[in-house]
Amino acid sequence: MNSLGVFRRGPFATFARLAHHKVSSSQYPKVNVNDVVLDKPRFGFRKERAPLLSADVKEIFSQEAIKQKYIDAGKPVPIKYRVDGDKIARRNFDSYQDLVAQGLPHFRVGEKEVYLPKATITLLRPKAKYTPYQASFIVPRNFNKMDLRDYLWHVYGLRALNVTVQLSPATYARRTEDNHRYRRSQVKYMTIDMEEPFVWPEIPEESVLKSIKEREGDTRLQIFNLAVGADKEKPTGAYDGLMDKPRLPDIFVSKANKKLMKLKSSRTIAKEDKQRERDEIAKYLNL
Repeated sequence: MNSLGVFRRGPFATFARLAHHKVSSSQYPKVNVNDVVLDKPRFGFRKERAPLLSADVKEIFSQEAIKQKYIDAGKPVPIKYRVDGDKIARRNFDSYQDLVAQGLPHFRVGEKEVYLPKATITLLRPKAKYTPYQASFIVPRNFNKMDLRDYLWHVYGLRALNVTVQLSPATYARRTEDNHRYRRSQVKYMTIDMEEPFVWPEIPEESVLKSIKEREGDTRLQIFNLAVGADKEKPTGAYDGLMDKPRLPDIFVSKANKKLMKLKSSRTIAKEDKQRERDEIAKYLNL
């Protein structure tokens, strides 16, 4: 080992590991506590920049106005404002206004004519998040947005401005008969935006009182009296689904009874055959 701290062995050389130098706390620099700021300000250190030229533009088709502002200021126009999207949007908007004023469909009508549609469209009650300008439907799973838009326009004259689709998640259930696990069918929902608001009519108070009376009055007692077996011991209202279960005949026959019934049926058939032969002989002999 030489003075440079290098080991030399043969043609190769390796440097020795240098020792780490640790500084003790007594050797730390002296600092005045009053000069140290522990809570640094969270504002004031950022560079204040001028607002963008597109911040004060509040037009419907603002792309052209923003583009002209950048040109007048002598600045390069951003890439997103160089396209001609506003021209297409303005043309579509003008075309939509003309079609609505003439009472014509604002979309391309389907070419396939259906005179007797078999699809079932169910209008649902609006949820809390829906506005009066929105309506929700249950549609068949083979329906798409264009089908619903055409259906509502040609059948009801309703103009659907925007259509969104939701598909319920697939759930699994078990049958009560054999505890077989099966997959329930999915339900497809579609929500449309309308031109005019629609408020769902309130339920008449008479209908509400009638339904309560049927649920808690004579109809419930009548269903309870028709219960059979263990259903009679169940309290009213606790198992509403099982009380409406239809009464089915008992098709179970034991092995002994099945053998006895087969023997009786064979004897009865033989007896009827003998009687038939006697009747034919008596008819032939004119007796």
